Amino acid sequence: MKSLFLSVTIACLSLTRLSVTAQSPVPVVEFKDNDTVVLLGDTFFERDYNYGHIETMLTTAARGKAGVRFRNLGWSGDTPRCESRSYFGPPQEGFDRLQKQLAEIKPTLVITCYGAVDAFKGEAGIPDFIAAYERQLDMIKTTGARVVLMSPPSVSSDTGRYPALAGHRAKLEKLRDAVRTLATSRSLGFADLLDATKDARLTTLNGVTFTPEDYRVVAPAVALSLGLKLSEADLSSAQNNPALTTAIYEKNRLFFHRWRPQNEIYLFGGRKHEQGNNGVEIPMFDPLIAEKEKTISAASSGK
Repeated sequence: MKSLFLSVTIACLSLTRLSVTAQSPVPVVEFKDNDTVVLLGDTFFERDYNYGHIETMLTTAARGKAGVRFRNLGWSGDTPRCESRSYFGPPQEGFDRLQKQLAEIKPTLVITCYGAVDAFKGEAGIPDFIAAYERQLDMIKTTGARVVLMSPPSVSSDTGRYPALAGHRAKLEKLRDAVRTLATSRSLGFADLLDATKDARLTTLNGVTFTPEDYRVVAPAVALSLGLKLSEADLSSAQNNPALTTAIYEKNRLFFHRWRPQNEIYLFGGRKHEQGNNGVEIPMFDPLIAEKEKTISAASSGK
């Protein structure tokens, strides 16, 4: 992990600072004491499990509030229909799984980031996307959590290397506008991550999938889109606190095994008659996660 921080150039960090501090954020969300914040979405959130940069930035922004914790429920390639979460069954299976997990986590704030997949369908796919989003939001509403809808981030502007992305910005903008309208219609917060990342210098793996350096650059833009005010000192602290980022990464690994255990079909599914007795071990991750969150709290406060 330490080598990851050393690999990012000072110039990249300076660019990030300029893009964040040059704008006056409009408050979209405010953290409260003992908030349980769920990050729900597709690949964008899921891959930060491996790096912890977004959560480091949000944890820094939440300093001063006691007991704020984050739960990353991102799932690669997912949509509001929950196709990716369905394992072997129809999307409804994934939808039901998400509903059960939210009921267990009991979030007080849910930040959703969907649309990266559906944007490729163009304007014709927006009505179906919004209808699915409406249904998912109705389900999330039952938790009583505050909800913020976040637009997808920008993608690579290098259409020479990625010709399939020619004209994709316009598709993302139309989908972003539809998400904003949805948020307004339901009196929910809206975070325009697409606009906040418009000037980001993205390397990407394939034009759309972010590298570790991309996440380090984009993390302040996530905070900006949410209207979280970060001073230069806050930004520097978040960008140069490997102890905090490492603790978040380790906590996320534990939580990943808690909510997405390997061989789940044997533990809780159709073959639990073979190894279902081992399912009792999954809740044993909870005290390990709680202990790691003490480390996060200490690292966040500089102890």
